[in-house]
Amino acid sequence: MNMKKTLFSVLAALGFMAQAAQTPDFHYFDHRNLIVIQGQIMNIESEELYGKKAAFLMLSIQSEDQRLFRVEVCPQWFLAADIAVGMKIRVRGSLLEIPAGTPYLIAQEISIQGERITLRDSKGFPLWNRNAGSGHGKRRGPGSRGRT
Repeated sequence: MNMKKTLFSVLAALGFMAQAAQTPDFHYFDHRNLIVIQGQIMNIESEELYGKKAAFLMLSIQSEDQRLFRVEVCPQWFLAADIAVGMKIRVRGSLLEIPAGTPYLIAQEISIQGERITLRDSKGFPLWNRNAGSGHGKRRGPGSRGRT
């Protein structure tokens, strides 16, 4: 039975990775669509988003109910925490439904290895953005990455 479950997980992850290249063309953080997922990191990628300004950390997460999610975390330079495939993670984020695709989350906060890292304020403004709306304009670099 465990062999079947493992085989299913591997096949599902491979199918997910094939769909993972499909980042929504237009997407934004919507605080009205917040969800929390917990699961295991299946894949870690770097992807240029938002006009190639910076490489973003993208995670593939298999939730506890075996659903696969693609999670947009933050620019790689902003996160100093060590993240590896197989780690358990909790993500609070804005869910985007992509037609016939994998659920896509824009992370607001992640918890990993007992550390909670805030990435966006309550309205969804990125803490790494110099022009963020909630007074976070002076935060820069991994030393000011929004830990709470």
